[in-house]
Amino acid sequence: MNLVPVLSAKDLGGLFELDTEGTVVYSRLRKNKDWYETEPGVVGCNFFDEIAQFENVEDFRRRFRYFVKGQNTIENFNFDFRFQENAVPMRVMLVRVSENGQNERSDLVIVDIRKI
Repeated sequence: MNLVPVLSAKDLGGLFELDTEGTVVYSRLRKNKDWYETEPGVVGCNFFDEIAQFENVEDFRRRFRYFVKGQNTIENFNFDFRFQENAVPMRVMLVRVSENGQNERSDLVIVDIRKI
């Protein structure tokens, strides 16, 4: 039984902080103009394998990986998230950030998904 909440067409918008492998470090969902905390089970899960359950998730993963391997610090694009019942056009912004901790440096990507 999967206890991890998944993104559906109705609750797709949000802010996700991912490591370079796609593991969720932080997230908040956006419904209408309000922000909501996500379920505790989201942090530590892989966004592409466990959270994002849209049909073209592999296309989105490729865009993410291309960004991670590249040199740009920010990228904006429109993406149609396809679900069985429909396609949901969204605006995506990827932002590269680094976090310095105790003798460690983490490379992270902020994924901001908004309605167009």
